[in-house]
Amino acid sequence: MISERYQQLTAEVNEASAGGDVRVLLAAKHQPAEKIMEALQAGATLLGHNIIQQLTATEEALAELGAPEHETHVIGHVQSNKARAALRHAHTIETVDSAKTVRRLSTVSDDLGVDRNVFIQVNSAGAEPQFGIDPEDAKELADLIRSLPRLTLTGLMTIGANTDNETQIHTSFALTRELSESLRADGHDSCTELSMGMSGDWRIAVDEGSTIIRVGRQVFGERDKA
Repeated sequence: MISERYQQLTAEVNEASAGGDVRVLLAAKHQPAEKIMEALQAGATLLGHNIIQQLTATEEALAELGAPEHETHVIGHVQSNKARAALRHAHTIETVDSAKTVRRLSTVSDDLGVDRNVFIQVNSAGAEPQFGIDPEDAKELADLIRSLPRLTLTGLMTIGANTDNETQIHTSFALTRELSESLRADGHDSCTELSMGMSGDWRIAVDEGSTIIRVGRQVFGERDKA
């Protein structure tokens, strides 16, 4: 069933993007390794974790199961004391939104001897409950990342407007895309990825240029509440 749902979703994404290069990131929150393994065997290549403890446990379990090669992103807020585990097991941290976080990731990356990609998380809807940097402050943060040898800015991430108003959702995604274009014009050439769109609004995100959509229940089904 997971295999069928994944293949159906990727077909829908390809159709919506007119064959564009949009990747499906599977949000693996609270999912057992066996379910994730099934998705990987169906062709999934990109996983995302909100919770660092689960990231560590899942990657270790997948290694024991002989999982296919895949890329793993952190899509949840990274506390300072969780940075080491995050950088050990993830290729990309999508949720960088402060100079403090950047400096912590840089220090730990240097200590571990690893190079990692990061996305700046942008609060494109101006929503107080959401993590993410004010769009006006993104350039300064991008410049800081560029000054640190172990980190490479490869994209922007946003949650987008939490509303049923599609115009507002379009606006929040468009703002993020335009910010990405502005950063590249300013010399941040590697900032090409746009992680935008989740289960309820990924089609709008694709319309606005998303290169990565983040979904979970559409493939894994509803999480066990127990």
